[in-house]
Amino acid sequence: MSLINIGLTGLQSNQSALSTTGNNVTNANTPGYSRQQVDFAANASQSGAAGFQGKGVSIADIRRLNDEFINTQLRSDTTLHGEQEALVANLRELDNLLGTENTGLSQSIDSYFGALQSAAEDPSSIPLRQQVISQAEALNARFKSIDGQLQNRERTLDQKLSADITEINSLASGIAELNQAIAAAPGRAQGKEANDLLDQRDEKLRELSELVQVRTNSNSDGTINVQIGQGQELVNGANKSQLRLSGSSDQSGRREIMLVRGGSEKNITAEISGGSLGGNLRFRDQVLEPTINSIGRIALGVAEQVNQVHERGSTLDGNMGGLFFSDINDPAVAERRITPASNNAQPDDRLASVVITDTSKLDTRSYNLEFTGPTDRDYQLRDAVTGVQVQGGKIPQELPATISGEGFAINLQSGSFQQGDSFQIRPTFAGARDFAVALERPQDLALGSPIKATTGTGNQGTGSITQGEMLDVRDPVTGRPLQSLDSNGNMSPPLTVRFISDTRFEVLDATDPANPKPLNPPMNNQRFNPGSSNDLFATDPGARSISSMGNALGIIGSGDNNGFAAQELTVRNRDSVTGKVTETTVGPLGPDASARDIANALSNSRGVSATAYTEVRLADIGGAGPTDLTVTVGGQAVTLTVTGELNADSINQAIADSEEFAGLGLVAKSDGEGLTLLSDRGDDITVALDGAGTLDVQKINPYDRSVATSQALASGGNATVGGVVDVTLADGVRVNANNNEFFRQSPASSSAYTGFQFQISGRPVAGDSFDLRSNPDGTADNRNGLALGSLKNGASLGRDGQNFGTAYASVVEAVGSATRSAQIDEEAARTLKRQSEDRWQSASGVNLDEEAGKLIQYQAAYNASAQVVSIARDLFDTLLGTFR
Repeated sequence: MSLINIGLTGLQSNQSALSTTGNNVTNANTPGYSRQQVDFAANASQSGAAGFQGKGVSIADIRRLNDEFINTQLRSDTTLHGEQEALVANLRELDNLLGTENTGLSQSIDSYFGALQSAAEDPSSIPLRQQVISQAEALNARFKSIDGQLQNRERTLDQKLSADITEINSLASGIAELNQAIAAAPGRAQGKEANDLLDQRDEKLRELSELVQVRTNSNSDGTINVQIGQGQELVNGANKSQLRLSGSSDQSGRREIMLVRGGSEKNITAEISGGSLGGNLRFRDQVLEPTINSIGRIALGVAEQVNQVHERGSTLDGNMGGLFFSDINDPAVAERRITPASNNAQPDDRLASVVITDTSKLDTRSYNLEFTGPTDRDYQLRDAVTGVQVQGGKIPQELPATISGEGFAINLQSGSFQQGDSFQIRPTFAGARDFAVALERPQDLALGSPIKATTGTGNQGTGSITQGEMLDVRDPVTGRPLQSLDSNGNMSPPLTVRFISDTRFEVLDATDPANPKPLNPPMNNQRFNPGSSNDLFATDPGARSISSMGNALGIIGSGDNNGFAAQELTVRNRDSVTGKVTETTVGPLGPDASARDIANALSNSRGVSATAYTEVRLADIGGAGPTDLTVTVGGQAVTLTVTGELNADSINQAIADSEEFAGLGLVAKSDGEGLTLLSDRGDDITVALDGAGTLDVQKINPYDRSVATSQALASGGNATVGGVVDVTLADGVRVNANNNEFFRQSPASSSAYTGFQFQISGRPVAGDSFDLRSNPDGTADNRNGLALGSLKNGASLGRDGQNFGTAYASVVEAVGSATRSAQIDEEAARTLKRQSEDRWQSASGVNLDEEAGKLIQYQAAYNASAQVVSIARDLFDTLLGTFR
């Protein structure tokens, strides 16, 4: 190659280097522009006589200085900062709303319960009663205000999500178009890259990373695939998917991020992370919605728990208290707590609702109910944020059906629920919005209690009784009104507590005070612990009562045999959480087992409390002359000798004169016509007669004190009477028998829960009594008012048992803590992003000082190459001159 050609290659190469450097300088401020560098390569040498002769220089490549590892790190740190930045901006607004006294809830809660406590101090005051209603309205307004502002923030957040999605879709389209252009770029077959197109694509990826977490995979044709979130493909070569926000601002329910590909779409909300989209979603799902749910739970708790106590009281007019706040399970409200997905299969005929069953068990989560298959009846209930399954199972073939959650129940009433259906379940989300005051008249404020107790005027012991506490007016298990009070708030029936002994009492129906009768089911032989406070009634709303009303009730035996046939009992215990049923076999019992033995055997089973007693009445007593009456209990026999006329009083006197009789543990009582013997432990009682007298041994029906069966005794005769057993079964416990001998095979049960409670303490004695009655003159009674006021600190919300004030304080603290934590994380993320930007700038950015140096370098090389060409031309001219 000639010298001139060598010089020309230098001119051309250095001119290209100058152009590339000039391009770097002019694009120094272009976003995403990567510095380009010219790679020089010596042309292949030519072999000659003197050796290899060089042929100049050429441009091997013009490459951009770009490190994919640094790009990936920059996108990762950009994503992290974008998420934290969006989260902090949202949290600051929410923290300012909740943390300010004038916009918070604490003051309104305090004022409302303070008004209740003031009214309880003077329950007859109309102005104080009116103040309670006024403060309730103020509390309602505060709930509405906070909820409205939170709902506005949710709508604003939906707009942010929509804007983010629109930008993501635009960037996805741009990346797909650039992929197509890069794949078709001239020179790719020779390994030459379209630098500017690659820069544009990397910049769009960086912009995309500001919105959502991005991952990329390279293809052999120069294109890339782009995944967002947890691997959802947004771009595949020249093809792109689209995101959309489900629902609309006019619809209820949480709006979800849907990935649309072809003719199908998928909910990917739970898989989105990073960037402003991830930050906004994180704020919505982990902070805003739980905050709305928490405020709603407080509103539901105030409404439900105040209503429960208020319904248990009596008004100034003597009526039972009604709802103070609106019904939290109004059908229209319950239906709004469940929202079907827009893509549920047709027909759209499903009717469902969500009712609150217990605000003390509610948490602040939202849920997704999904019918996952393989059949239309298979369902899963999942946490809406984490996706974790909290429950699963099958609904029955025939509707309606109920799916129970923690503090709520999903009622599927009718319709074609089918595989693929999904529903949003938000039990507490609208609690504050639906909160309302139902009470209008101050006279209807139920500050008094509808029940009271009085002590018998002839009591000899030191026993005392409380004035009574109303627990419920509705059965907590069934929701139906309890039978213990009629619609006017009168105790139905009125009751009398009568002590049989120092350690036993009975509760009787005192509709006729002069002739109290056993209850149905009976409470005839209740244990009493002297010197302690004793509850009179069951506290378990699900408790049931059964009695031994089998064939044995009509049997009287003789000798050592009470006549009872053998029986085997099965105790079934259903776990309230899992629903699992366990069975325990009791027995076989007998034959001739005493009621005491049967009660002891039953009481060894979990959830079973049994008491036994034996009651014998000696009636139609007559005859003159000496008579020996022998009474045997538990193998111990005592003979009573009556020398004169045999009658109830003479036998009673013989008992009083006998020092041994007390050792039998019997209570004896004469009414002048007959004599009753009672074993409060349930031992068999055997009565034997010798001498001139006669009598009837009667077995008493515990339900109505009628004679169940009797046996006449004359000299030489005996009769053995076995006892009865009363059983209280805890919620979920049932008892069955293998025959009808002692218990019926399927004993009829009645609720043992009265909805009220009294306590007796001290040391009553046999014959003492207490009357439990309605409280018609409750104008000055403030017991229910005190109970209402105590809810401020005594109410219970959630598993941790927070009261209303601490529940709200926890919400404020949680938001404040999240704000502070997010601010720290945002500062750290900003630092990481800045470091990554600096690394990228160092590796790929344009350094003007460096480029200025290169301009001088390349200019000098260009001038030198030009000098080579000039010398070559002079030599050529000299050569030509020699031939002229």
